[in-house]
Amino acid sequence: MKVIPSVDLKDGKCVKLVQGKPGSGRVISEDPVEAALYWQREGAELLHIIDLDAAIYGSLRNRETIKRILGELSIPVEVGGGVRSLQDVEELLKAGASWVILGTAAFKNPNLVLEAAEKFGPEKLIVALDSAKGKILVEGWKTPLEVSPWKAAEAFENLGIHAFLYTDVEVEGTLEGVKLERVKQLAGRLKTRLIYAGGVASLGDLEKLKRAGVMGVVVGRALYDGRFTLNEAKKVAGDP
Repeated sequence: MKVIPSVDLKDGKCVKLVQGKPGSGRVISEDPVEAALYWQREGAELLHIIDLDAAIYGSLRNRETIKRILGELSIPVEVGGGVRSLQDVEELLKAGASWVILGTAAFKNPNLVLEAAEKFGPEKLIVALDSAKGKILVEGWKTPLEVSPWKAAEAFENLGIHAFLYTDVEVEGTLEGVKLERVKQLAGRLKTRLIYAGGVASLGDLEKLKRAGVMGVVVGRALYDGRFTLNEAKKVAGDP
């Protein structure tokens, strides 16, 4: 299992929000590029970048900063947040993203995923299953859809995408721990790789997720708050 530190961008800064709510959480760093480079120096083998301004407001004010991060890093990076068009996908891939994450667009315009898969290769795509109370959330986690993560995933299961990213929004950024049954149910039903995010608070949570069969776990606040180090997390995850 891979441990994937997160760098979330808002207002040009690296932040950690609680349940994705503007005004919550705290600023981690005034310099997102340096925050990303820090995790590379610490031994991260993958990085997770989300543009919160793009996801919540549709603003692309952070796009150039993301391109700078991609240009500076030598490790693979998955990038998401407000990706709404083929042009967005192409721009991020050309800038150096290893994978582009499609969330709202995947459910508002499923053909976009099919078109992106055909043009860039499905292995370059991750579909986000952002969920609360058993329902998919879109538009910066503000709007619930009447569909479960499992049913939402079915449409893309045979496409050959790199992975699904399942975020449990109810616990995202809260350090409340992982609601493991939800993860196990999803991991047990999907053939496609599953990356998990949300609520990780301890090395024990990582151990549980590893046993549940996820291929990667995005960790933010627990690392930034010093609950454990990246090196400790990688040892538990079996991530050399």
